[in-house]
Amino acid sequence: MDLRALIGAIEIPDLKKFLPELILLIHAFVLFTLELVLKKESKKTVLSIVSYVGYFAVLLSLLVPWNYPGDTFYGNFTNDPLAITVKIFSLIITLGILTVVNNYYSSKKSFYGEFYYILAFTLLGVFVLASSYNLIILYVALELVSVGFYILTALLRGSTISKEGAFKYLILGGLAIALASYGAAFMYIYSGSIDLREILTYKSQDIHYLILGLVFFLIGIAVKIGAVPFHYWLPDAYQGAPTPVTAFMASVGKLAFFIPLVRVVPLLEEKFATVWTITVGLIAAVTMLYGNFVALVQKDVKRLLAYSSIAHSGYILAAVAVSKVIGLKAVIYFLIAYAIMSAGAFLVLALMERNPEWENSMENFMGFRFNMPYLAFAFLVYMVALLGVPPTVGFVGKALVFMALSFDKLWWLAFIMILSTAVSTGYYIRLVVLMYMHKNEREFKVEGINPLEGLSLVVLTVGSVLLGVLPSIIWFLIKASVESLFTG
Repeated sequence: MDLRALIGAIEIPDLKKFLPELILLIHAFVLFTLELVLKKESKKTVLSIVSYVGYFAVLLSLLVPWNYPGDTFYGNFTNDPLAITVKIFSLIITLGILTVVNNYYSSKKSFYGEFYYILAFTLLGVFVLASSYNLIILYVALELVSVGFYILTALLRGSTISKEGAFKYLILGGLAIALASYGAAFMYIYSGSIDLREILTYKSQDIHYLILGLVFFLIGIAVKIGAVPFHYWLPDAYQGAPTPVTAFMASVGKLAFFIPLVRVVPLLEEKFATVWTITVGLIAAVTMLYGNFVALVQKDVKRLLAYSSIAHSGYILAAVAVSKVIGLKAVIYFLIAYAIMSAGAFLVLALMERNPEWENSMENFMGFRFNMPYLAFAFLVYMVALLGVPPTVGFVGKALVFMALSFDKLWWLAFIMILSTAVSTGYYIRLVVLMYMHKNEREFKVEGINPLEGLSLVVLTVGSVLLGVLPSIIWFLIKASVESLFTG
């Protein structure tokens, strides 16, 4: 092949489809450079302002790609409604979490300028993870997100719990990546391709390598989402991490790690449908029951919410077991709903932790409405939303999952879901009772909550109710996301 023919065969990437990632990459390197050159006393303010500006620029760019659907970089990067939906909500929640970061780390005397660019690179990994079917790119994106989480979990100076949580996450996270890599290798041996769309539509008489590859790949994802029995890292990591980081992992992290699973479901051949439903359904059932029963006996509210996160992974997996359009619509709605609810709950804890006497124990919530009435009301909304009480977003999410299970006649899994939700009533309502039906034995106040922090809580609190009352606000995003997967 001569040079002209070679040049003619090279595809020029359509950067319009990669615009948000490009801006975010530049933004991350700008933060990295500023962290190196700025003086210590000005780092906190400058890095915070630059972060807001950069993330808003990325958010604005996300409004454009709706006009530019399709693949680029030789089909290795997919810009579709699902990817854009995930990125928009990930950015909005990240902006909300960012409002509490400076004051939180100042109160803990543990400010690290590195936090800002590590957060940006982690978010870049989330973006790429949401837009890829390519196994190699999925691996790199998983590593980028995971390494960011390992470091962010440990960024609490002098806390052995933080370091222990990060270490456990590192060990089990590394195992997950290794298992997913083995799965990718077997899938490549089966099909000779590294694109999931080609792998799962490849016709062959011998499918043993494909089954083995899918098992390893799905176990790797199960570790990341905290499904039982691959959940052991999650309670320690969530409890030990700085609370804004926990909010980020529980919301944006769960949203990102479920997306490869969501992309796989429409590609499964009909002969895998029954096995898929039974396997994923059993994991979902065990995860729901285990998470809720263990949460019942927790005394630390942050750890309680970690087990609640495990239980919610089970609810979402129950919808994943329904490998049809209605199931994936429930999955995406519930992922967005849980991201909003969990981010709000952890942000309340992050604000309260600025009081040096606050310990996140159940006793601290006694009479909480007398100490901080606005925070108590916000926390009340998040608790009833996580429980699934109407008219909150959590109720609509669980109702959609139940409808999907009913549509597929998975009554046994629907019954277990109702049972586990009933169990969860014990700890969610207990927190509400402590806040509103007990006198305050100790006074906990947090001074200096700034307008941006208040705005974040207002947006998340209103969103937890408004998206439950009017789910149609985001339904067009969800409908487009799922239909593009089944028709694309």
